[in-house]
Amino acid sequence: MGYAIFTARKLMLRNRINQINFRMMQLSQQQQTLADQASRWERAIANTRTVFSQIGNIFQMGMNAMVQGQMQQLYNNNVNGGGGTQDYSIFNTIMSTGGLNFMATPMGAYMNMMNQSIEMANQNQLRQVKDMENQIELQMKSLETQLKAAQEEMQSVEKAEENEIKNSAPKFA
Repeated sequence: MGYAIFTARKLMLRNRINQINFRMMQLSQQQQTLADQASRWERAIANTRTVFSQIGNIFQMGMNAMVQGQMQQLYNNNVNGGGGTQDYSIFNTIMSTGGLNFMATPMGAYMNMMNQSIEMANQNQLRQVKDMENQIELQMKSLETQLKAAQEEMQSVEKAEENEIKNSAPKFA
């Protein structure tokens, strides 16, 4: 009768250990998928920064070229017979657009605001993925603890079974 009880308990523990191992394998796969998602979001954030930086640089170069052209026109007007009246309206226009700083213009401020809102959305998505990874880590630790307890119980059942075998063996004097 004792052997059946030990065998049944060992089968139940073996089943439990296998279930825990399977669940840990599933969580590991989820964790890998989340890590892939996190790396995609990080690349998206970097790409967004690069795109907006390049757009800003293009506008800045265009603005610099425009300013240089206007400054050259101002110089030519003054050198080529501007006489006593000098037209500084171009210079005033340059200064009213924020000098040579594209980001000081309304368009630059709008682009900066768009960049920040897109980056914030991407950061929120990345944060959600990281939170899910942390939850999986906690579940994995819990399962590791359960697995260790089940394995220790399996060892104690096996020891008890061995002791039962020794005690029930016929003794010949």
